[in-house]
Amino acid sequence: MEQKIPQNIEAEQAVLGSVFFEQGSIKTILDKLQQQDFYSPNHQVLYTVMRDLHHEDIFIDYTTLIDRLENRNLLAKAGGVEYVAGLIDAVPSTANLLNYINIVKDKSITRRIQDTCREIIEKSYTIDNTPDFIDDVEKKVIGITKDKRTSDFKGVGEIANLLVGKIAEQAQIGGNVTGLDTRYYEFNRYTLGLQKSDLLIIAARPSMGKTAFALNIALNVAKAKSRPHIAFFSLEMGVDQLVMRLLSCEAQVDNFKLRQGKLTPQEWEKIHFAVGSLSQLNLYFDDSGTVKVTDLRSKCRKLKQEEKLDLVVVDYLQLLSGTQTNQGNRVQEVSEISRVLKEVARELKVPVVALSQLSRNVEMRKEKKPVMADLRESGSIEQDADIVMFLYREDYYDQETTKKNHVEVSIAKNRSGTIGEFELLFNKNMSTFSNLSTSNNEETYNIDQAKDNF
Repeated sequence: MEQKIPQNIEAEQAVLGSVFFEQGSIKTILDKLQQQDFYSPNHQVLYTVMRDLHHEDIFIDYTTLIDRLENRNLLAKAGGVEYVAGLIDAVPSTANLLNYINIVKDKSITRRIQDTCREIIEKSYTIDNTPDFIDDVEKKVIGITKDKRTSDFKGVGEIANLLVGKIAEQAQIGGNVTGLDTRYYEFNRYTLGLQKSDLLIIAARPSMGKTAFALNIALNVAKAKSRPHIAFFSLEMGVDQLVMRLLSCEAQVDNFKLRQGKLTPQEWEKIHFAVGSLSQLNLYFDDSGTVKVTDLRSKCRKLKQEEKLDLVVVDYLQLLSGTQTNQGNRVQEVSEISRVLKEVARELKVPVVALSQLSRNVEMRKEKKPVMADLRESGSIEQDADIVMFLYREDYYDQETTKKNHVEVSIAKNRSGTIGEFELLFNKNMSTFSNLSTSNNEETYNIDQAKDNF
């Protein structure tokens, strides 16, 4: 049986014919459809001429439309006088205009998918670089799906009412967290938790505890009652090393003793309990050597399609590589990497936590606390990130300090909140970050500070 190209001529006729009944419908049509969305060449011509008349503020009716078609010698291409007149009878009901538009749009997208698939098959015979080809395929398919039925603008009143409803729900739930709970009270006070679509950069020099902090965040989030799914991309350490740290953290058993296997019966009991506890969590590690940021994006998309993605952690940003186009220019490459990570957060509506190295300039000055200018290789990291925080251990540089095992967390950028500093305790032997206080500090959010950010 001969396969029919996706199309619906009757819906296309109803869309164009509705203009004769309601002049305002042309605005809706132009907002939602383009010339190529119509399958019929006749309808493409009619759409173009109607659009031009509308832009010239000329009332569109049978007479003005025929006159313009004749002046441009397009009447025959539009189907002739009788065909144009017949559009008036092709409208079952103007009340269903949006349904007719959606039918036309759906058929158009299906045709584009078919055309793209044919193009992909043709190119697949002559590809030179498979990873770039796969990325190009993804871009083309995603580009089509982004062009699916679009929603209308929403008025500020409608949005405000929806937000008030969400605020009321949060008030009933109680607490200060609207995103994923990190279980770090001061962290949550500044951020209200890890928010969907946010890119959070955690930057520090080596040995400050970046990986341990990221593991602790992932572990704390994973323990929520809803059992969120976390994808942890490790580009520096193997999964065995990471899980060893998690076991040490969860069981509160010394890292070194754990690696040696010299454990007491009580410690073995703690380890077995920790294994059982960790087995209940939806925490997944990827240490496959994923280096291209586009590969990372593909894996995240797959997890999201399977509804198994609520948080992405990347350790660490500078070990990723961009596309072949930017290789050789590290600044442009890092710019591309940070941009793609932000796109992953926005497209998949999940927070992305990416660790980042700092430049060696920190070690060359007297004041060792990092600042935004220390972000390594690209200012675009600062631009793309919603939150930038630095980790700093005074006891790493000053053995005589009174702040042993204290890690200062400095929030240098916070797009939706305040900036500031707080401290956590770091037990390096057990890879554990903990609050300075054992109870939740319910300090009221300083509204005056929030105002200063706007």
